[in-house]
Amino acid sequence: DTVKRAVRAGDGNILATAPPYTKFLNSGVDFAVISAGMPSADAWVQEFIRHDIPCVSADYLVEYVCKPGYPLDTHVLFKTNRLANKSLDKLLKNQQEVATDNLEASEDDDDDDLSCAACGSTDRAEVMLICGSEDGTVGCGAGMHIDCCDPPLDRVPDDDWLCPKCEAPKAKKKPPRGAASKSRGSSKQRR
Repeated sequence: DTVKRAVRAGDGNILATAPPYTKFLNSGVDFAVISAGMPSADAWVQEFIRHDIPCVSADYLVEYVCKPGYPLDTHVLFKTNRLANKSLDKLLKNQQEVATDNLEASEDDDDDDLSCAACGSTDRAEVMLICGSEDGTVGCGAGMHIDCCDPPLDRVPDDDWLCPKCEAPKAKKKPPRGAASKSRGSSKQRR
């Protein structure tokens, strides 16, 4: 079970747990996990080696996933270290490519996708207000077009803007006696 969890945690798949393994020999298998005590003369071990599939103990995968950077050579079997290093390098390269692709995708997903809380549209960012104060102490970050406000606004306000949900609790608080009431502060405009 530990090996299965480690393989899944490492985004891997277990293709087979018992012979015959023939259909997997040419399918790009990264490692053959060999049980302790299996002799190197075993027919399947020889077949794995003949197909350049490194033979490792279960601890190889567990430590690879659970202890990154931990030396793995002690878990490589039947002198397949060169093959294991080649497979590991391939996996690490694939992980880096996936991480780079994910980073590029997240950089492409900028804040222009904020939708209007009233109409749901993500367009017209130039007239989209964002609920909150400049210092970030109040507001929920919701967006709303100036013409979707109730009542509609003619232009983007110069002060902070709060959506109706955030403005309501603020309106309930009464200013101390003798204090002047403050207007809504500067607005944030989508760029």
